Amino acid sequence: MASTIPPNFLPPFANVDPPKDDRHRKRGEHQYTKFKGPYENEFMRANMDQNWAKKMNIANKERENVARIVWLLMDAGTFALRSTFDSVHPPLNLREHLSQAHIKAVLQRLHTSNVINDKLWEMLYPLNKKHTTSQQYDSRALCILLQSICHLCPPYPNGWGVAPLPTDSSLSADIVRLQLLHQKVARMDMISPEEFVALWNQIKEVLVRLGGPPIRVRLHRIEHEMITTELQNHYVNLFQEQWADGRKLVMTPKSTGSRKRGRSMKNKKEENGIPKEDKAVLLKTYRMFVDNVQAEDILDRLQQNQVLKFSERQEILSISKNSERMQIIIEKIHTTKLSFGFKALCDSIKFKYKKLYDVVMAIRKEVYKHGIKDTVDVVGVCRDSLYQTYKAMFAKCHPFTWADNISVNIRDLYTPLDILDSNGRKLHLSDIFPPPCTNGKGQRIVLEGAGGSGKSILCAMITQLWASHKNYFKYNYNILIHVDIATINGDFKTEVYHRLFPDDFKIKQKDFWSTMEENSHEIVMLIDSYEGKTEMRDLQEIISGSSLPQATVIVATNPDISHSLGFSADSKLFNMGYSSHSVARCFKTYLYHFKAHPDKHQALFDLIENESWLMHKHLAQPIVCLLIFAIYQINKTANLDDIDCITNLFEVFGLSMATHYCKRQKIDVIGYEFPEDVVSAINELSNFAFESLRDGKRAYLEDEIVTPSTNSMIFHLGVFFRLNGPHWKFTCTLMQDFLAARHLSDFVLEEMSTILTDNKMMKYSRYSQMITLLCGLFRDDYDTSTLKSLFTDLAMRNISNTKVLGDDVQSVRSADSRTSISHAPSGNQNDYKKGWTYFNKKTLEALPLVMTGEANRITYLDLVLQPSYSSQAAVYTELAKGVAKTGCIKHLKIHWSTLDLMARILDAFMTEVSSVESIVLTDICKKSIKHVSADTWATLQNACENMTKTKEFAFLNGRVAAIAYFVLQHLPTTIRELNFTGCKLNMMCASELSYKLEHANSLTKLDITNTQLAGSDFVAVLQGLKICPTIKHLKLCGAKLDRPGVITLSECLRLTRTLQILDLSNCELDTEMSKLLANAIADNRSLLKLVLKNTKVTLEGKNVISHTKFVQLKVIGLEDAKHLLLTI
Repeated sequence: MASTIPPNFLPPFANVDPPKDDRHRKRGEHQYTKFKGPYENEFMRANMDQNWAKKMNIANKERENVARIVWLLMDAGTFALRSTFDSVHPPLNLREHLSQAHIKAVLQRLHTSNVINDKLWEMLYPLNKKHTTSQQYDSRALCILLQSICHLCPPYPNGWGVAPLPTDSSLSADIVRLQLLHQKVARMDMISPEEFVALWNQIKEVLVRLGGPPIRVRLHRIEHEMITTELQNHYVNLFQEQWADGRKLVMTPKSTGSRKRGRSMKNKKEENGIPKEDKAVLLKTYRMFVDNVQAEDILDRLQQNQVLKFSERQEILSISKNSERMQIIIEKIHTTKLSFGFKALCDSIKFKYKKLYDVVMAIRKEVYKHGIKDTVDVVGVCRDSLYQTYKAMFAKCHPFTWADNISVNIRDLYTPLDILDSNGRKLHLSDIFPPPCTNGKGQRIVLEGAGGSGKSILCAMITQLWASHKNYFKYNYNILIHVDIATINGDFKTEVYHRLFPDDFKIKQKDFWSTMEENSHEIVMLIDSYEGKTEMRDLQEIISGSSLPQATVIVATNPDISHSLGFSADSKLFNMGYSSHSVARCFKTYLYHFKAHPDKHQALFDLIENESWLMHKHLAQPIVCLLIFAIYQINKTANLDDIDCITNLFEVFGLSMATHYCKRQKIDVIGYEFPEDVVSAINELSNFAFESLRDGKRAYLEDEIVTPSTNSMIFHLGVFFRLNGPHWKFTCTLMQDFLAARHLSDFVLEEMSTILTDNKMMKYSRYSQMITLLCGLFRDDYDTSTLKSLFTDLAMRNISNTKVLGDDVQSVRSADSRTSISHAPSGNQNDYKKGWTYFNKKTLEALPLVMTGEANRITYLDLVLQPSYSSQAAVYTELAKGVAKTGCIKHLKIHWSTLDLMARILDAFMTEVSSVESIVLTDICKKSIKHVSADTWATLQNACENMTKTKEFAFLNGRVAAIAYFVLQHLPTTIRELNFTGCKLNMMCASELSYKLEHANSLTKLDITNTQLAGSDFVAVLQGLKICPTIKHLKLCGAKLDRPGVITLSECLRLTRTLQILDLSNCELDTEMSKLLANAIADNRSLLKLVLKNTKVTLEGKNVISHTKFVQLKVIGLEDAKHLLLTI
């Protein structure tokens, strides 16, 4: 045969004109040029062979399509079927499952009927008792096993042998589809390209549902890899061996008559679900099932009885907690359409939980004997109605006041906020509810957060999650009542009822509240916009606990209101706003809603990540993020770098809104020269904000905002948003306070002072935000007295409301006044560590600045460091440096629960401070310290070595002897007073104490009260005491002295010439010890005071001490000493 010349081959001389009749050639007909010369015959043959080659290529391609589809089914299809089978019968337990009698009986019947051949039977039950594995099973075997022993329900209505309904996407339906596709492909010899695409997509859709994401890798490989002729033949032949015989798998399609009868019987059984008597029994025994039954023990039986589907089983097993699994099982049985659902549940516990089964059957018998009365579940009806109300309420929110056309679900808008409890522990949103109250009074919780920190959106998000995710919260409540106090004008209960329930609600108001009173333990109430004690009597009774006593009440308020709540809070939560990660996430969310990609706005993200930007520290407040985004979105060329404070932010936002309005109205604006009606609208807004703030109103009807003389433009300046209902509110309370401050700033100083005084705005805390913003408006007016006057009035208010430490409690030099540094006096500063400001970064940064003032009298700083503050280590380190540089602090006390944080703060303070009177470190760790890093040791060492700047050092209640030893080892010898009360000291610590006493050149007092030293440990300490030239006061309270220790102490007393006070309170002294001490003290010429408070002394020992003649010694507490009985 002559060689074939490629049709695209053209010699260099082939540039010739086409034939003249080319224009008459039909479209699509191939054109060839005939050449004269030696290649003429070859080109003619090429033209003839091309049609034959084309036909061969098409046949080969169709054959390849069959092979590729077969490859897909044998590779990815078998993988998907095997993954499904392994999820029902895990490989480790497969042999055990197959050996069960009922499973083996099913497979035996299939083997007898030739559905399972001998080869598969030997794989399932090998003669040599080897372990069988699903890796040995082909796709046909897996289909048989899935349909017969995996407790799957046949697809409705046609069973396993006929294509399921198109809308049925269940696991069983996909298995049938895959089985039928196998059988269809096994009968095909050729597949055209059009058929290939349709068949590929059909198989791919089923495989992705069955195999999940891992199957996509196989699909991509099979679709794009080359497949040789040998592989094509191999796959096709092997596939046809498995599937081309046409044998039935498990079941044949039902007949039309049987299907109709089956459907009618099924509908009859499913008509009403389980009987009402069984539902009553299920409710009575609900807690028994949840507390005593393991879900894994009953799932197989329930699936066999078709009470649970395979997908429901997988859903239940995906949950880790057994109690939650059982709750879902009980709920599904309660709502099942099968009449025998509860009986199937009872049968599943009959053998393993025999006692529980007997109890349930006894209750069921009693219920069926006496019957039940039809009652309305009022709580359930109210709960279901609240679900619908809250879902609709927060489905469409309009957060962008300058873009009314954008509405979002609250879940798509919410960015996680940092919520801390009163111990500083960060809470997940699911943990925000406390456990329901079963006895006594429910908890009253205060949620504190600054204006603009997102309290309202947090309350809305909690409510939406409660309504849409029943099991989201750790502790579930049947009823959640969300109330925005700002929108309540009339009777509290009436307003709440009409806002939460539709007009045709079948439970009347009186019945609703009476039911809530009876079931108050099932209620959690969220109260937003609370501003102190209210005149609403019903609300005040609920908050105080006289109404709905067992309900949990969470009150969202500002920190300034915390002193005038009108009730006593059981605990507090603190809304700290956004973390640094959440800030970026918030801006990405905003860009998403404006259909903008974050990558195209990198300049914005660079700015918010710039820590040198003055607004960076304010980005934790959601309102700040919203206003910055508004300015950026309206005017992308705006210079955001120039915004330096909150007041300036509101000013720029106002200018941006006015400019935006003018652009929309096509009004030309030159600079900031706005039209008269725009300026008038802004002034009206400011006046309205001030009047409403003075009247204590935060929500308004439209008629209250717009009067006949009001400019309607005020609704287009981005400061109002509409609630779900007829009410409007300012974007946040800060917006209202700013506009009110702007209104006041237009008055001269005398008029402004008169308005502030007449309305007592310097007195009440609800005006504090407005006063702060008013000061901000005058931040650049250095040549006027307005700012100075405002600050003077604020200072006078603070002095009248705050207690400061007096001179009489500042001294710690004498022993009698030593207790004055242990506890700060009562006053508002005691509430500081329990309030929102204690966690506020800006407050911590401002404290050093406050202490630099001339009138500063703060000399005592007490820090209680919670474990969660480690995340703010840098902030507290800067605080320590700042207060140290001021030189005001003379007494520092740190209660530490994290050694690393304490070491870093102490090191920062001691590095910067010039001198300090006393340092007190108190261990409040709740967990034992198991590991200390090298960096922590180094930092603590550096801090201890800097103790040359202090006179008194105390390390109290240390629970780890190694830490106490390390501190002792690196303390300088210049300290005057050492206190290790309550520490766990060992022999090494005693040796180090002895060294300190021996080499001390200024140590006058040593306190080792209750240090757990005993016996020979004291001998080591007292050996150093013999040589110490400066010691004056020794406290050994609670010491476990024995005879060697007392002998050594007696020797010290004879040798020392400086000791003046010896405290042996709470010790035990027998007669011999008393004689030794009495004789030694008689020889001593420096001791002035012997303290024996609560000391256990024998009667003989007491007589010895009392009758010994001391020259100048005064014995304290001997008369009240407890008698110690000697054992004979």
